[in-house]
Amino acid sequence: MIEEKSLPALETPSKGAIVKATVIALAVALLILFTAVLPAEYGIDPLKTGAALGLIGLSKTSDTATAGRATPVQTGIYTSQPKIYKVDSEDLALAPGEGVEIKYHMQKGAVMVYGWKATGKVQFEFHGEPDQKPRPDYFESYELDDKGGQDHSYGSFIAPTTGIHGWFWENKGDKDVQIHLTTAGFYDSAKMLAGDTKEDLTIEDAK
Repeated sequence: MIEEKSLPALETPSKGAIVKATVIALAVALLILFTAVLPAEYGIDPLKTGAALGLIGLSKTSDTATAGRATPVQTGIYTSQPKIYKVDSEDLALAPGEGVEIKYHMQKGAVMVYGWKATGKVQFEFHGEPDQKPRPDYFESYELDDKGGQDHSYGSFIAPTTGIHGWFWENKGDKDVQIHLTTAGFYDSAKMLAGDTKEDLTIEDAK
């Protein structure tokens, strides 16, 4: 036989306790708003706590990185751009043991479509270097083949950071290799680096 036990009666909080808890929650929210949210998000620091905690810099970082430049405006799947896209076509020749690098400067969120084809397999890396590096030797690798190599690559690319993005190719074979590269996208400049030589490339607006 199961012995029945009565449950203890639950005590409901008084109105005074509810009001007190509400006031405390509101005070905490206002404290967070004025000490952290406003300084970090909007640069507003009425209590000077943002400067003391190093939060003011957060609201200025994006302004510093994009000062003097128009940046893409993203709205869902549509990205507005201030100017027409650029096009570029390069023909490269690599003797055995030679390497070459081509980089395009792009704003974060900008898009590029590309294709390159070679007469023989080359080792390559598609990578980028942000304008604002966390350390001098920092870079981001997107695609890498440093083993057997490839003779082509086609695709589209969205810049994850504002900076230079592009390819390094190296001919590890025993015959000369020619590479043809074609790009189109929202980049504002391009460079070619071969050994100690650095050359600014001429890019054009799409016709």
